[in-house]
Amino acid sequence: MALGWILIGGFIAIVLLLLAKDEYHDRQEQRKRMEMRAEIAWPVVIKTDRDSYEGRTVNVSASGALLCFTQHVSLMEIVTLSIRPPVRPALEITAEVVRTNIPCDNDDSSLRAAAVRFIIISEKDREFVAFSVFDYLQEKAHFNQRRERDLRS
Repeated sequence: MALGWILIGGFIAIVLLLLAKDEYHDRQEQRKRMEMRAEIAWPVVIKTDRDSYEGRTVNVSASGALLCFTQHVSLMEIVTLSIRPPVRPALEITAEVVRTNIPCDNDDSSLRAAAVRFIIISEKDREFVAFSVFDYLQEKAHFNQRRERDLRS
């Protein structure tokens, strides 16, 4: 009888640990989605186990990107990205596909987007992306301020 209670208690403990892990994961994902994100279009090569495809970023953050290309990738698929900003060598990043089948931001219906979460990225590359996002958003804010000032004059 005591062994039964121990097994039940162990089962309950495992279930609680799994629930806590899921909640932690959800909070981490929510935190990452709140990172600064900028609409930066950089060329990208997406490599899967099957093939490689050319596309572009629609937006980027230090923890992920939205990619636009013509092929299909699967949810939770691990891909290798070679993102090519114009000012430096390519960023080599391993990422997980977290959303798929998203319409791209143009009229070409053959293009689809997929959201990826960066899994393996060097600290140097992550800093470059973060600074690029910050610079883009700062430039956009200054442009909007100048435009508002010009409209008022």
